[in-house]
Amino acid sequence: MSSITDVVKEGLKYPFNDGKKVLTLGIILVVSSLVSIFMEYMVFDNMRTLANAAPIDTVQAAISALPPSSVALVVLSWIVSLIFALFCAGYLYDVIKYSIEKRSDLPGFSDIKGIFVNGIKTVIVEIAYMILPFILFLLGLMLTVNEAVSSSVNTIGGILVVIAMIFLIFAALVEIMAICNMVAKDDLKAAFDFKGILAQIKSIGWGRFIGIIIFSGVVIAIISVFFEMIFGAIATGLSILIGSALVMVLTKTILDSLLVNPYISIVLSRVYGSIYREANSIE
Repeated sequence: MSSITDVVKEGLKYPFNDGKKVLTLGIILVVSSLVSIFMEYMVFDNMRTLANAAPIDTVQAAISALPPSSVALVVLSWIVSLIFALFCAGYLYDVIKYSIEKRSDLPGFSDIKGIFVNGIKTVIVEIAYMILPFILFLLGLMLTVNEAVSSSVNTIGGILVVIAMIFLIFAALVEIMAICNMVAKDDLKAAFDFKGILAQIKSIGWGRFIGIIIFSGVVIAIISVFFEMIFGAIATGLSILIGSALVMVLTKTILDSLLVNPYISIVLSRVYGSIYREANSIE
């Protein structure tokens, strides 16, 4: 069994086996990020339009006050962002698969339909595992800040928030193995084989499992901070040189999406696949 550092080290090296594919994923993330920025701007612009409009007391009145072209662009941007998100999720699905199979090459982008289908499956699993703790957290938060109820109810809300956070962490950990189980068996139902998934985590050991996840997170955080400083300095310099704050935002977004985000995503997916392979003693 490999040491924790060996598992993470192998994951850190893996993207360098094919830099072109990492950059391809990066280009996809750049486009997705730019679309998201455009969507945020359009939403902000629409909110400003509503604020300057006459008093609005119904949803229908709010929609009527907005330019149809603006609403259409926001909806279109959201759809495009969703498509890119599904594609990226599907590609990382393949990265996990290659890791489980202990392949040293990176997945290609030729099977577009398969990538989208796998992306949809991944998102379904992520939503399924996060929805309950998220609802519990919102419920607890609403009870905690509600001044119309008694202090005892506020206290119960606070307890629910704490329980939701613990539940959220547990669900996030199980979700990692659940997605890997789905990938390995190429079956969405396998992501909800709770007995089998918990047995796999027990096989590798909860301490070792959490240790790899935490160590990976720490290493990734250090790498992220390092490049945040470098890219932040570059973006700030260009912004001052050109005299536009927008240049700083765009430069930072492009550099992060092109170089840092695809690398980090691939490294983590590789590590997750390696964990699953060890838990199931796959050679």
